[in-house]
Amino acid sequence: MLILNFTLAQEESEELILEEEVLEEEIEELNLIQNGNFESGDLSPWEVVLINIKNFNKYEAEIFIDYFIWARRNSEKDSGYIGIKQSLGNYDLTGKKTLKLAFDILISLQELDSDGWAGGEYPASVELVFVDQNNEEYIYKNCFILKGSTINYPENNVTEIESGDFYHFEVDLMQDPKIAENILSHPYLKEIRIGGSGWDFVGAVDKVFFH
Repeated sequence: MLILNFTLAQEESEELILEEEVLEEEIEELNLIQNGNFESGDLSPWEVVLINIKNFNKYEAEIFIDYFIWARRNSEKDSGYIGIKQSLGNYDLTGKKTLKLAFDILISLQELDSDGWAGGEYPASVELVFVDQNNEEYIYKNCFILKGSTINYPENNVTEIESGDFYHFEVDLMQDPKIAENILSHPYLKEIRIGGSGWDFVGAVDKVFFH
């Protein structure tokens, strides 16, 4: 009887694992973001974005193990941006009732003790670009900064996180009436951008999901 019970439990466990694997595959198929897990080691179809990165700066923008990391050092107190972007081909979101965005984000270095100047600078941020029929843009963004930093621009959806650990972020954009209104009037998903800006900084992202 004990052997029989063990066999049944093993079969149930195997069935549960199989169901979980099928569910993960279905979720991955629903994801509008390609290669959001970076597990293949190939960055495509993401493109690296460098803004105001000088020759004397030391920087990295690459997949490390199975997540994407960006780093900037030797900035000499000059602002710059390092990140990635992915074109989403003006994907039509008309009629969507839910739009769930989720990702794991990390900050391991932030030289600035605030979100800077000129509208905000963050060692980690995620932006979604929506357009209307006239190609006018609405940009939704979430920005991340180390706990204890001075926040000058709270309107940038700023979240304070601990250093060195991945922070899981998840939101349904259609649950905020103001955001939903902007998306409904700009219903084409053009691009996603992920990266960091400021002086010296190091950040990373993994498991990017949008549906």
